[in-house]
Amino acid sequence: MDTDIDERLRRRVQSIHGKVMEAFMSGSCEGIAFDSIVNCVRGQLSNVGLSVTEVKLLNLDGVETGNPDEVKYVRAVANDGQVDHIFTFAVVKRRDAYNVLYLQSAVSIK
Repeated sequence: MDTDIDERLRRRVQSIHGKVMEAFMSGSCEGIAFDSIVNCVRGQLSNVGLSVTEVKLLNLDGVETGNPDEVKYVRAVANDGQVDHIFTFAVVKRRDAYNVLYLQSAVSIK
């Protein structure tokens, strides 16, 4: 890959991931019902201009689960038209409401 292309890609990824982090740090997915977690994550990623291809609820061991008492993470994969972005969010339960917090991100370049 050309150095200029690498730098442009790095800047674009950094910008997208910064916007996603901002969206989740603003509390957009806080105090929500369990059934709203997936839709909230999809909505926030879509609002940043990403096409969401996958959202999974995971337990502490990284195994997919639908049990509200076991969910600890959300893993989402989204595409910007050039690369896949992989986001991991923490899920914190407070009483009967859930908060989805930005944890980390990566890209998958094929």
